[in-house]
Amino acid sequence: MDPEALTGALRALDAGQKVTDPAELATLLAGALAQPLTRAEALNMQGILHAVSGEAEQARALLDAAMQADPGHYRALTNLGNLEMEAGQFAEAEAVYRRVLALNPEYDGGHHNLGVALRRQGRVGEGVKSIRRGQQLSMKRSKDDTNAEMKEQFAQNPFMRNLRWVLIAVVVLIVFLAVRGVGG
Repeated sequence: MDPEALTGALRALDAGQKVTDPAELATLLAGALAQPLTRAEALNMQGILHAVSGEAEQARALLDAAMQADPGHYRALTNLGNLEMEAGQFAEAEAVYRRVLALNPEYDGGHHNLGVALRRQGRVGEGVKSIRRGQQLSMKRSKDDTNAEMKEQFAQNPFMRNLRWVLIAVVVLIVFLAVRGVGG
């Protein structure tokens, strides 16, 4: 695999987040579509844009292609479930969201969407339980992201990195003075 081509494909995926024209997005993602590691995500992005534009058939075709490129792409599968929800096919959406959760049991969006599909079928208790699970996972992910960001900031900031050593030195000095004072 060519690292430069892969880097270009990843940059295209990132840049494509703000594109709202399907033709422009297809052109931008040409390199990502050519790379096996980024093809499914590029197809997923195109499918989402078509779904948002109300073009369900084009969206479904692209999302199906994303699943063929990567059968484990749970976000593309989630978007297929969303198309079922939009079409009022709540039992079918439930089945898709259950497949999503089989691929990624910790996916908060999958639990939330499953809960909505269940509620729309009149299974309110099950739906609420699933939505709550999604909220718990979302809060956990948010906490984990915040902790990772804080660790990164500590690692990058020389003052914060050195502050740890200063605090350790102060604690050692206090213990030393306390022991010396007790023995003296």
